[in-house]
Amino acid sequence: MPIVLGTLLAIISIAVIAYPFLGSQRYRLVSESFVTREKLRAERLRIYRKISDIEADYELGDLTEADYQQQRDQLRISAAEILKQESDSITIDSRRDEDLEKEISRLREQTTHSPRGRDNL
Repeated sequence: MPIVLGTLLAIISIAVIAYPFLGSQRYRLVSESFVTREKLRAERLRIYRKISDIEADYELGDLTEADYQQQRDQLRISAAEILKQESDSITIDSRRDEDLEKEISRLREQTTHSPRGRDNL
């Protein structure tokens, strides 16, 4: 009997711990948006490092001015596009938060105005 109870307790514990990762769509959306933002951030930082590298190459004379300006402009455009994607991602998340806040407010209003707890005599 103790073995069965221990096994049952272990299964329930694993289910409770795994639920946020496997069961809820909300948790998946949050984690996906976080991963997406982190990938964009990493890509943006990689581009910034490339810009620093080509600036160093230009100062050392390894790049001509035309090559330097062309590569720098392309990298700046790429960085701007990534910044826009990051901004759009944040805007979507804030809209999602606003929708959630509206839903919470609506439910609070319903709870406040519900006849529950009152005498109907």
